[in-house]
Formats: sequence, C-alpha cells, structure tokens
Amino acid sequence: MNDQYALMPDSDPDDEPSGRIARDKRALAAVRISLQEAGYYAYGTIDDQNRWSIAVDDETGRVDVLVGRDGFEVVLWASSPGLYADEESEWRRTSRARLARITLPNIARGFLDEHQTVSWDEVEQGVALTERYELPFTRSGDIGTFVRERLPRLETVLASIERQLG
Repeated sequence: MNDQYALMPDSDPDDEPSGRIARDKRALAAVRISLQEAGYYAYGTIDDQNRWSIAVDDETGRVDVLVGRDGFEVVLWASSPGLYADEESEWRRTSRARLARITLPNIARGFLDEHQTVSWDEVEQGVALTERYELPFTRSGDIGTFVRERLPRLETVLASIERQLG
C-alpha cells in the first residue's frame, strides 16, 4: 500500500480552528447574555488571532471577552482620543505626543498594576489603557456586572495618567 494514502490518526475536532471557534461560541453564549442584561450591546466576532470573542463598544471604552486557559479572559480598554488636538502648532503637538510615548513606560512602571498596560495609540492620537482579568468559567453570568463596575474606573486611571503627562 502506498504510504501517501495512509490514514492519519484521529485528531480532536476541537483542535481545528472551526472546532475551537464553535467550542468558544458555546462557552461565551452566557457571557454575551450577561453583558446584554447589564445594558451593553454585545456582539460576537473573530479577533486578529482567529479566536471567537464577545465584544462591547461603549462610550466609556471597549471590552473583549475570550476563552482563556483557565477561564474567561476579560480585556477592558479605554483611550483619550486627540489628547493634544487643541494644540495649534503642529510641531508642538508632534513634540508633546513624542514626549508622551517616551514617558508612558515610566508611568507604567511606577503607577500601574500588573494587569494594566498603557501605550500611545497612533490611530486615536492619545493614551490607551488596558486592563486584563481572568475570571473562572463559573462566573459567566457575572461578567456584565463585573464590566459595569470596572469600565468606569478606567476613566479615572486614564485621567490620572493624562495629568502626569501635563
């Protein structure tokens, strides 16, 4: 018999991208309902790494919930778009943005917790703050409340970072 046509050992369908997405859709269904019950417009989408996630876009920030290693990975994101937009001089605006990019790593080391990251968002032209949490799978029904409590706190931290940038 020709080895070219030998049967491959059975593989786990959940290891295939389509199987993984289907599994994650099932796991995240309750998360979507929880976020909707908390008053958010929550929708399913595939991220840049081909993973299914539940996303929320709100005036206070964004949320992505994915299936993590041991639970749900909840990523909260907020930004301050156009931080220096009111600066009339293009040269001064560019200089202030460059100084912010240089200063942000120092602020992160001295000010932020381990689950928080800060960066300069080139698209928004402002500071972007991210918080990552891992919640157990048993908390799927609580994620809407969890997000409702923590998302506004991002604005407070973001405002504090902006003050440090002066």
